[in-house]
Amino acid sequence: VSSKSEHLYKHHFIENYVSENGTNPMTGERPMEEDLIPIKTSKPSTASPCPATLTSIPVVLHTLQNEWDALVLEQYSLRTQELIISV
Repeated sequence: VSSKSEHLYKHHFIENYVSENGTNPMTGERPMEEDLIPIKTSKPSTASPCPATLTSIPVVLHTLQNEWDALVLEQYSLRTQELIISV
């Protein structure tokens, strides 16, 4: 992060840009080492993997079909109850 422009850069990209052009791409000023603040982030490998049951397209399509069927059945049930109540 640049403390002056408050923009986030990949470390090696900003170093290359400054070495080639001599300025910060946003402010046009010469950045100092103190202006660039490193940020530590968690590694992407800590993200939970997708469930093993939803790893193929046919399984995802089957799951979506089941959800659609349940939605339509619930809507049909509500409409029939509404008709019974209104009569």
